[in-house]
Amino acid sequence: MKKNRTLTLLITALMIAASVLMPGCGKGAEVSYPDGVETYTFTDDYGREVLLRKDISRIVASGPNAQMILVTLAPEMMAGLAEAPSTAQHKFFPDYYIDMPTLGQFYGKKMSLNLENLMQTDAQIIIDVGEIQEDGNEDMDTIQKTTGIATVYIEASPETYPEAYRKLGKLLGKEEEAEQLASYCEETIKMAEDIKGKLSEEDVKRVLFGVSSTGLNCNVAGSVQARVIEFIGAENAIQLSEEEVNGRDGGNPVDFESLYKADPDIVILGPGGPYEKLNADDSQWKELRAVKEDHYYEIPGLPYSWMSAPPSVNQVLGARWLMSVVYPELYEGDIYEDAKEFYRLFWHYEMSDEEVNEMLAHSAGKIKE
Repeated sequence: MKKNRTLTLLITALMIAASVLMPGCGKGAEVSYPDGVETYTFTDDYGREVLLRKDISRIVASGPNAQMILVTLAPEMMAGLAEAPSTAQHKFFPDYYIDMPTLGQFYGKKMSLNLENLMQTDAQIIIDVGEIQEDGNEDMDTIQKTTGIATVYIEASPETYPEAYRKLGKLLGKEEEAEQLASYCEETIKMAEDIKGKLSEEDVKRVLFGVSSTGLNCNVAGSVQARVIEFIGAENAIQLSEEEVNGRDGGNPVDFESLYKADPDIVILGPGGPYEKLNADDSQWKELRAVKEDHYYEIPGLPYSWMSAPPSVNQVLGARWLMSVVYPELYEGDIYEDAKEFYRLFWHYEMSDEEVNEMLAHSAGKIKE
C-alpha cells in the first residue's frame, strides 16, 4: 500500500508539472541553488542528508499536521498553506493567511498536492513534521525530486515535541521562540509523568472518546487520535485488535451495548457531538455510570480540537485539559491559565477571560469566576 501511494504521488505530480510548468522547470532534479547562495548539509530524522540554504525565509508544510506545528513557530515564514483556515478559525491566524495559496497534502491517503500553486510560492523548503511512517524517507525523496525543493522530515509526537521544536528552531533561525514552545511541551510531559507516578492500578480511570454527531464513533486504544489518554496515565475504554483500529479522525463505530459493557469512568466527546443530549429523557447515554455521575465533557474545538482532528501539537494542551478532568485531584495546573498561556505562545493570540470561559463551559465542570 505504501509503495502504491508513493507511486501515485509521483505520477500525479509529474502529470501536473508537465501541464503547468515552463520548460526547464520542475524536471524532478535534485536540489540546486543559484551561485552565491550559502548552503549546508542537514540530516533529517529519516537520516537523509539534504542540501539547504542558510538563509531560509519561505517555508511550506507537507500537510495539515505539519502546518499546525510550523504555524506555531514561524507564521511569518509560511509561503502557502496545506489547508486554509475555516471562517471560525480566522481570528487565530494572521490576516494575510486568508489569501494564501492552498497547496494540499503532499503524500498519503489524502494526497491532494497542487503543484502549480506550490511553484508560485517560491518556497525554499518543504517540511514534514510528525510521527515516523514506514518508507517515509521514500516519500520525502519523491517530493524533493518531483518539486526540486529541499524536503526534510522532523519527528514529532507528544513525547518528542520539545526536541522537535528545538530542531525546527535551529533549522529556521528561531531558536529563542522554539525554546519557549519546547519548554511548555516539556512541562506538560513532566506533569503527566508526575500523575502517572502517583497512580495505583486501582486509580487508573477508563476514558471513552466519542466523536461524530452521535458520539458513537470512538477513537479507540492504539489510534493516534486517542494517544493522549494513555499519555496522561488513563486507559481507553474501547479496546480493539490492532487490525480493527481505524487510524482516521472518524474513529471506529460502536453500539450502546458496547458502551455499557465498557462502563467508562469518564466520557469525552468531540466538538459538535451529542453533549447537550446525553441527559435527555430519551437518551440511551444516560444509562452510563459516567453520565449519571456527571463525568462527561465536550472537548474544546478552536482553532482545532484539543485532542485530535488533526492529531498534532494541539494534543499538548489537550493533555493538560484531560489531566484536569480525569485526575483533577492530581492536576497541579490551572487549566484556564494553562490554556491562555498555550494560545499566547503557540497561536500568538491573547485569550480573554470571557473567551476561555466560553471555550471551557462544557469542558471543565464549572465556569471560573
